[in-house]
Amino acid sequence: MRTSMVVAVEPDVKPLGLSGDFRTNLKEVSRMGYDGVELHIKDPDKVDPKNIRELTQKFNLSVPAIGTGLTYVVYGLSFSSPNRAIRRKAIKKVQEYLKIGEELNSRIIVGSIQGRAEDPQSGMENLKDSLIRCAELGEETGTHIVIEPLNRYESNLVNTLDQAIRLREEIGSELVGVMADTYHMNIEEKSIYQSLTKADGYLEHVHFADNNRLAPGQGHINFKEVMRALKEINYDFFISAEILPLPSQYSAAELTMGHLKSIR
Repeated sequence: MRTSMVVAVEPDVKPLGLSGDFRTNLKEVSRMGYDGVELHIKDPDKVDPKNIRELTQKFNLSVPAIGTGLTYVVYGLSFSSPNRAIRRKAIKKVQEYLKIGEELNSRIIVGSIQGRAEDPQSGMENLKDSLIRCAELGEETGTHIVIEPLNRYESNLVNTLDQAIRLREEIGSELVGVMADTYHMNIEEKSIYQSLTKADGYLEHVHFADNNRLAPGQGHINFKEVMRALKEINYDFFISAEILPLPSQYSAAELTMGHLKSIR
């Protein structure tokens, strides 16, 4: 399994990962032995995919996924909003991410952009409709979308892998998959191990973070068991660290890599 670290492209973005100078962060991630970077981008229409591709290739890094969460966190746009104009803006943003994903051969993550809904039933219908519209462009560009279940404190729509799989089946596109995040799973799943093995055939990306959102090994999640589950389903995509940058961003990245090496 290949490893990646969340890295912000724009200098003013503070993700659960590395922020600051993009080139320097790529150099450090490569030095630590990561295989790729998961990009967090606030304004997809203002970044240069060609420049990103050149820099990541320079440091022998893939770009397995691109996060869209800042569309919701910064701009308040979500797929589940009862306001049609807001949904349209959210879809337009994700379509811009999809174009970057095509350039960088990256999956596009639909996590926080799900939003929260006062009426979960209509919110889910809006979410599904928005995903179908995005998947249509994904079909044209060959860009995959992955649905990320979030814990109940962040969203009331897709909280478990089973729910994400059901939504994917209702959408019906082969270019829509699911992803897992151990931090959210620790809150929502009865068994992280069993949920991962049941997601065989659907799982296309995984976030590693401990129960306290620190680097793996700094909390109580049993990552040996997580790795055992991924090996059992022959998971062959990326494990991406989405973690608090503590005690510092580079030390958190080093701690993650050290723990991953110890449990492989």
